Amino acid sequence: MRATRLALAALALSIMAAGTIPAKAQQDEMRARGDRACKGDAKRLCSKFFGQGDMMMLQCFQEHQARLSSSCRKFLTEVGQLH
Repeated sequence: MRATRLALAALALSIMAAGTIPAKAQQDEMRARGDRACKGDAKRLCSKFFGQGDMMMLQCFQEHQARLSSSCRKFLTEVGQLH
């Protein structure tokens, strides 16, 4: 009985871990895509917000939407941050 509980607990932990790894990898990939698409715009338009967090940078991008590069505008639109 105890061995069964330990096996079930180990299985539950492995399932939870497996579920978080893909989500983390997906988040990392999304951040990398955003960096590639918007790095130049960040330097050109929003450098004063470096180190102040993603939300400040996003707000800057939204305020300068008309001046964003096409790659950055496309990425932000795809992820639902621009309309």
